Amino acid sequence: MIGIAICDDHKSIHDEVENLLSKYQESRKLECDIYNFFSAQELLASRKRYNIILLDIDMPEIDGIQAAEKLNQRGMQYNIIMLTSKRERFKEAFKIGATRFVTKPIDPEELFEALDNAFESCLGFEKITVKYKGNDCVMRQRDIYMIEAQRDYVKIYSKDKIFESSQSLKVFAEQLDKRIFILVHRSYMVNMMYIYDICNDYLELVDGKRVPVSRRKSAEVRQKVFDFDVNKR
Repeated sequence: MIGIAICDDHKSIHDEVENLLSKYQESRKLECDIYNFFSAQELLASRKRYNIILLDIDMPEIDGIQAAEKLNQRGMQYNIIMLTSKRERFKEAFKIGATRFVTKPIDPEELFEALDNAFESCLGFEKITVKYKGNDCVMRQRDIYMIEAQRDYVKIYSKDKIFESSQSLKVFAEQLDKRIFILVHRSYMVNMMYIYDICNDYLELVDGKRVPVSRRKSAEVRQKVFDFDVNKR
């Protein structure tokens, strides 16, 4: 689940942004967890990792620029969208790596565009084209949980259905986001977001399916799955 943090010292902004986020999720067919913080101190005290942070620049004591600098020092990647009524502070926000800027009063179209941009860089939200029965099917990478190579085609397991494609596993391995996909066997590539458990010679996915892990890849797979679980928290 994508986590979005709202950090602003005005409750009216929280109410407005939450309402717009509800409309955004409905229009994009997404589900997100929303977290509210009314000061930079509250946000910084939280050790949870948020995929997207809507951060007010002008707050008392610690402002949004200072908060973003402290977040960056943690060594984790955040998609920070700055909220401000002062355009003269855009240059400061740009220096600390803000993804986008949204001016107050908030324009829904401007916010939605900024969110679209932020979601594209979130894990697995980049889209991929799968050739299926002569047609091009476009899907988000995070919706694919496994690819299995057969003799002359591959099976793509998504949340909704199973696709068959003449494209090779190697082609998919070159296109898919390596932050979430791992080749566990010469015939299997798995999305680590769907791994439930790792055993001696196989992975168990959240739907109960077992995927073999080759002996020579076992140590590498274990380490990558462990690192992924740690960074995802």
